[in-house]
Amino acid sequence: MSARNTSPPATVTTDDHDSPWKNGLEWFFPQAIALLASRVYTKIDWSVPAQFLDKELQAIAFPYKKGRRFVDKLVQVRLLNGADAWLLIHIEVEGRLSGRKALRRFAWRMYEYRHRIQTRIMQQRDLDLPPAIYSLGILLENQGVGDRLIYTDEHLGQGVRFTFPVVELEGWRGRWDELESLAPRNPFAVLIMAQLHANHHPNKRTRLGPKFELVRGLRRYGYAPGVAGQVLHLVDWMIALPEDLELEYVQAVTDLSEEGKMAYVTSIERVTRLKTEANMLLRLIERRFGAVDEATTQRIHSAKSPSLEVWLLNILDAETLEDVFRD
Repeated sequence: MSARNTSPPATVTTDDHDSPWKNGLEWFFPQAIALLASRVYTKIDWSVPAQFLDKELQAIAFPYKKGRRFVDKLVQVRLLNGADAWLLIHIEVEGRLSGRKALRRFAWRMYEYRHRIQTRIMQQRDLDLPPAIYSLGILLENQGVGDRLIYTDEHLGQGVRFTFPVVELEGWRGRWDELESLAPRNPFAVLIMAQLHANHHPNKRTRLGPKFELVRGLRRYGYAPGVAGQVLHLVDWMIALPEDLELEYVQAVTDLSEEGKMAYVTSIERVTRLKTEANMLLRLIERRFGAVDEATTQRIHSAKSPSLEVWLLNILDAETLEDVFRD
């Protein structure tokens, strides 16, 4: 299946990439670290579940410019030597870092967050020295920044120098065959491919063919139904289509061969149903209560079907937004 050759009006709007990256990191965290920070991966004891410390991160967050979108994740892990360590992952979701000033501000943000996290953990654990923090920057669109950045603050012979690794996701574009070879055992490789497709096709009307081919390829990877459903959900989120092409996409996937249908097409149908319910609820909330904030959007898109069905019924007589989400 190929993308249409017709030329209707372009659909170039802002994608919601922060939400799928938040979910993707939580659902496939070991696999993400294996791809994005392989040396760190070998140091972690993966028999101990990672802990996502969103509340801790929110407690030390500082304001940022309106319109700037990024994802921050703070994760506590256990190292093979038995010690605890913390991973600070920062993802630039929207817009390129252009110019020395922008890169310096990005590096400063990484340094400042690291310092605040270390200070908070020292206070909580009554430590004499700062804990081990691994900082990782991920750039979704940038090229040419390199594999690390340095923040320096020096004056009158005094100062600090902070170096941290950076992953330019676009660097994987030239390693597409490697991503496809890794995908059967690492679902996060599919998420990277989905992001690269979204980057390469800002006009949403050109995405139908690439999205369908990516999803059709999932049959080769042999994912369990639960994993397949999560991957499909994230791909669908990352590579958004206009509504008319969304219908064509769903029909094309449904028309795939019967082979593996229960584990494959059923997952597509479930993901599509969830997306339809979520979008309907968002439209109703916006019409009833006005603009929907990011936290509410994330909550709705992350919800399961039973909750969405209850919320859709609640909105019929809800007097406030809080009433919508009552059980």
